[in-house]
Amino acid sequence: MKASIEEESWRVETQENINTKKKKKKKRKVKEDRLSNLPDEIILHILSFSDAKIAVQTSVLSKRWRSLWTSLPVVNFLDSSFDDPVLFQCFVQHVLSRRDASTNLNMLKLVFDDLLDVLDDVDIVDSIIDYIKPTDIQDLSITTKCFIWNLPQLSACRSLTTLHLAGIVTNSAMFDSVSLQHLYLFQCEFEYLVHENDPFSGCPNLRCLSLLDCSYVGNIHKFQIHAPQLTDLTISNMRKESGFAIELFTPKIQSFRYSDNYYLCDFFIKGNLSFVERVNIDLGGFRPNEEFTKATNLSLKLSKLFEAMGSAKFVSLSPRIIHVLSVVHPPLRCGRSSPFTSLKNFELITDTHIPLAIPTNVMAYLFGGSPGFD
Repeated sequence: MKASIEEESWRVETQENINTKKKKKKKRKVKEDRLSNLPDEIILHILSFSDAKIAVQTSVLSKRWRSLWTSLPVVNFLDSSFDDPVLFQCFVQHVLSRRDASTNLNMLKLVFDDLLDVLDDVDIVDSIIDYIKPTDIQDLSITTKCFIWNLPQLSACRSLTTLHLAGIVTNSAMFDSVSLQHLYLFQCEFEYLVHENDPFSGCPNLRCLSLLDCSYVGNIHKFQIHAPQLTDLTISNMRKESGFAIELFTPKIQSFRYSDNYYLCDFFIKGNLSFVERVNIDLGGFRPNEEFTKATNLSLKLSKLFEAMGSAKFVSLSPRIIHVLSVVHPPLRCGRSSPFTSLKNFELITDTHIPLAIPTNVMAYLFGGSPGFD
């Protein structure tokens, strides 16, 4: 009798274990079914956030996934996924040659920092540019350290709206793309030819332009930015073999950001900048012993720039600017009135939590022309 009770208890426990395993297996199956039931568009969207290498590796999952990666709308080539740069270059060529050309390519990103042979590096970038020319690509991002010969051929991409370039060297400063709206350049070096007075004249629809740590080689005294539709301009640590001025024809500009660790370029403003709302100027660290002649020159440059952008509602300035204005303060001496007439918010750019006092004469100069500013 006792054995029968123990046997029955064992049977019940065994059955419960079997039922539990079945439930777990059923749950796993449901999850697998949910994944397999997703439409291709959703799966491709998910894979678009991953490295191209991972996307290609999914081809071993099943017959359905075998060629799914060839239709990716976004392709991310990241050399960090490869230990050997040569293998990475072969992989890029493989993906481009196998990709389904009948599907849309919306965005392509290349990050290639581990360079061995300059000629090979040129080949990989040029191959990408050649590949995307007949496509409907909208966003292209290239981060590498090599010389690009066929960069002007991007003008053949009539659908390109956003372009990110970082670390490149090229023999032309010109950009010619009617569809381009957003251009971001970081640590690029351009050879500025004599006839290339206006690098962005071929981009009439440009709305956002960022020039970050870029250098220009060539005989130029005036760098022209003529962009009638531009609304956002950022310039940071722009370098040239010799000093030069920047000429702006940007009548629709709304946001202007300028930063430099050493000096402020001369700005020549063509037309009226009545749409400016945000101005951010950061001229490096605080320099209490700055040479008076240089400080005077800087103060005059700032005053002219402030007057050109007097409609700004939000202004951010670094402590060095405040110091220069307090020491030299040419606006009062030259009879200049307060430049800002619609100021609503002022911010002092600083990396310290210690409050910095703004001298009374500088406050009168900066804020006196805005009756509504408290």
